Amino acid sequence: MKCRTSHIERFAMTVIVGVLLTWALIAYVRALFDSDDPPALHGLGLAITVLNVVMIAFLLGGLRVGRQKESRWRTASVVLLVGAVAVSVAFYGIEPDFGGGFVVAMIALWALFYRLPLLWGIAASGATVVAVSVLGELFRDAGADLGLLIAFMGVTLGAAASRQGMVAQEATRRAEAANAVLAERSHIAREIHDILAHSLSAQIVHLEGARLLLSRDGDRVQALDRVERARNLARSGLDETRRALATLRGDVPEPKEAIAELAEEFYASTGRPCDVRVTGAPRELSPQAGLAVVRTAQEALTNVRKHAPGARAHVVLRYLSDRVELDVTDTGATEPVVDMGGGGYGLVGMRERAELIDGTLVTGPDGKGFHVSLRVPV
Repeated sequence: MKCRTSHIERFAMTVIVGVLLTWALIAYVRALFDSDDPPALHGLGLAITVLNVVMIAFLLGGLRVGRQKESRWRTASVVLLVGAVAVSVAFYGIEPDFGGGFVVAMIALWALFYRLPLLWGIAASGATVVAVSVLGELFRDAGADLGLLIAFMGVTLGAAASRQGMVAQEATRRAEAANAVLAERSHIAREIHDILAHSLSAQIVHLEGARLLLSRDGDRVQALDRVERARNLARSGLDETRRALATLRGDVPEPKEAIAELAEEFYASTGRPCDVRVTGAPRELSPQAGLAVVRTAQEALTNVRKHAPGARAHVVLRYLSDRVELDVTDTGATEPVVDMGGGGYGLVGMRERAELIDGTLVTGPDGKGFHVSLRVPV
């Protein structure tokens, strides 16, 4: 879209300059040669005519110069057009037949301002006014209309500033849109990570248990039970992924109900109880805050399964006047820890969630177990 807009803008610029330049050239040529003794063919008239021809040639082939990064091209373009404008304006009073050159010079200067940065346009304007003033002093009888020139400069620079301001606003809008897309992608990645960590780690525990049962004493019944639990967790993980995508569209689960479901899943996957206690009057939280509470509880219980097999879990959710508190603790491992590979990003992800909503997360050992504490302002 940006590229298309840029092409349209350049095409419109070319058409405008072409139409104005054609009109000015026709008037210029008629004024110069509509007499028995054309002034454009003698002395000063010939010199000014040559200067204007050079300026026109530069304008026709040099509209692209404004996009050049080399400073020498910018400097050359400014110096050439400033000189042409100054001479055309100053000598307009000497010979009115050269008024067409003045018009051509104005068009050229306008095109230059359109292409160059605003500071270059201001510098060119100042240099042009100074040059015209000096030439006006040299030719006091010329009567070059300096006020008209300054008025033209002001209007042109104002238009250039307005255009560059619009360009800057559009660039800012595109940058904000790009940042929003990146933030949304990061949000989705965080959700999917938490869901997969929750469901896949439990599946690994069950499948590893089934492998040990079959390899050690061939208990097919218990092994089959473990495999079925892993299958159910896989289905649950898929459903949770779908719910996460729905959450991104604004359907955020209520923390109290979601944590109760997590406790049931914990018991189903480990055979160990997960006590849940809720204090205070439940209140509606913002989507970000509610999701942070649910995902923190989910990740904390996932870590209990991964790092403290055989442990009981305790979850406390407190609704206070100015904040919501979540505490997840466990009693410590009573069975060998299964190596699942990979360091994971559980604690990092929980801390990032807390920071995004101006909350705090504290984690660390708690007796034989581990403690996760989340504080969310409301």
